[in-house]
Order: sequence, then structure tokens, then C-alpha cells
Amino acid sequence: MNFMSWTDGPKTGLELKYCERCGGLWLRPQGDSEVYCGGCRLRMAEMPQPVGGRSKRVRLPRPKPEDLQGQIEYLQAVTELEVRP
Repeated sequence: MNFMSWTDGPKTGLELKYCERCGGLWLRPQGDSEVYCGGCRLRMAEMPQPVGGRSKRVRLPRPKPEDLQGQIEYLQAVTELEVRP
């Protein structure tokens, strides 16, 4: 069998890529924009798409300055207890 004839065809460059869902390594053609491996691509296709094209940002409530002051004082007291011999 002539294996050298297999390598004479057009060459495609590959790049090593981390899957942005599972973290696994896989190879993709150079310049490709795919970010998920084959298994995760199937799972992502099964997930429901957000209505309207964009998902809404969830805003968390900001803590009040007086709440932060109490937390800071608590943490300072804890660190002082931990530092004492």
C-alpha cells in the first residue's frame, strides 16, 4: 500500500482548540470560528434559544454603603482573631 500518495492531496491546516463548554481539546480547521467540540455542539443545539435573539441581563441589587461597612468591620474582626497567637 502506498501511504505517500495519501499525503500528496490538498493540505488543510488544523489548530488545537479548547471546547468552551466542556474544556476538552479538539482539532478544528485553521480559521474556523467554531468554539464547541462535536459532542457539545449537539448538546448546545438542543438547548432552547432566547426569545428575541438576545437574553436579558439580570441586574443584582447593589449593597448599601452601610451594609458594606458592617461587613468590612466583621471581616476585620475575624482577621484580627486569626492573627493573634
